[in-house]
Amino acid sequence: MALSAAWQGRLPLGKVFWLYGVLLSTLVTLLYVWLALREDGGSPLRQFLVLAFVPYTAWILVSIWRCAPNARRPYYGGMARALTVAWAINAALLIVFVEIDRWV
Repeated sequence: MALSAAWQGRLPLGKVFWLYGVLLSTLVTLLYVWLALREDGGSPLRQFLVLAFVPYTAWILVSIWRCAPNARRPYYGGMARALTVAWAINAALLIVFVEIDRWV
């Protein structure tokens, strides 16, 4: 299975970074924004997306870190690791503030 292969660092970095990282997180973000703009707010599904983002963030961070040595060029691996750590910090802050906003 591709998800476990990514977790184990056996996939090409480009596939994990662009497909499972950038594309998937963009689609989830667009879905979240679309639900937020709806009149009813789509609250239960939005909450599910926020909470599902936590394990996804952990998974993608570890997967990219482990697949970094598989990059076509060595510096791509380092850049992907740095970008993913920054993205994970951003995602963690986003999750915290979305949850704070939900309860305040």
